Amino acid sequence: MTGVNLKNSLIALTLGFGLASCGNSEPEDTMNVVDTTAQDEVLTEDMFESPDVDYHLPSPLQVASIFKKSGLAYHSNITNSTANASKYTEELKQMLNFGVYSADMAYCVLNEQANEGRKYLGVITTLAEQIGMEAVFENQDLMERFDKNIEDKDSIEILMIDIHERTESYMEENDMQHQSSIHFAGAWTEGMYLGVYDYEKNKEKEGLGSQITEQMAILSNIIKGLKDPKNSGTDLGWLITDLEKIQTTFDGFASVQAYVADENATELELTEADFKTLGDLIKTLRSKIINA
Repeated sequence: MTGVNLKNSLIALTLGFGLASCGNSEPEDTMNVVDTTAQDEVLTEDMFESPDVDYHLPSPLQVASIFKKSGLAYHSNITNSTANASKYTEELKQMLNFGVYSADMAYCVLNEQANEGRKYLGVITTLAEQIGMEAVFENQDLMERFDKNIEDKDSIEILMIDIHERTESYMEENDMQHQSSIHFAGAWTEGMYLGVYDYEKNKEKEGLGSQITEQMAILSNIIKGLKDPKNSGTDLGWLITDLEKIQTTFDGFASVQAYVADENATELELTEADFKTLGDLIKTLRSKIINA
């Protein structure tokens, strides 16, 4: 059993916050996330099949929600600037930053920065057109709904779930599901970067460290998705290499190995040195993704 599996408990916990394919869910008042009451349904609905592998990928809003429950603070000017969007001319960078900007939008919305979130919706719409998913955003209803409900965070969260559902449906109908892992690699990296940044600003914040490790439970499925044979025509070698380095480094931490070996352990605590090592790897990968 690897550290990423974390006795499978982190996977179950993470999926408990799954927001994909749950458009009729209602946001919780206490946690500001959409409640998912049927984990099994999420697993069933979100799993898609590849010729060689099956893998579950949650929505970008889930990434932000995992950190939000530990009190992730909003920091202005740390998300990927919308001005960078026009610099992404290669399809892979467009796909990765579609995910990055989706995570940034979720980060803004969950922190009640709706005006900033609207800017990211505009950028996501533009990138969707460039990567062949313009049909997802071709109707003006999404932007109109955003503007109409801009002061209602719960409604904006539901709108984001709708966007995710439309994206997943479109990709399934057009046999593009394998590309979801590329989008989500960008979203996951950005979510981890935001968590690492907040941790570095306030290392005493209770719970944030455990949320960073919780995110690691998702990584193996991202890597599986990127290795889907249908992605063989895309130059993903560098991305897979960097993500695998993050995973093997995490698995090699003495704190992780001790946690996995201890059947009575209930919570994984990384050392400050572990966080620094992990954070440096995340920041390096994030730079590669967002730089044109």
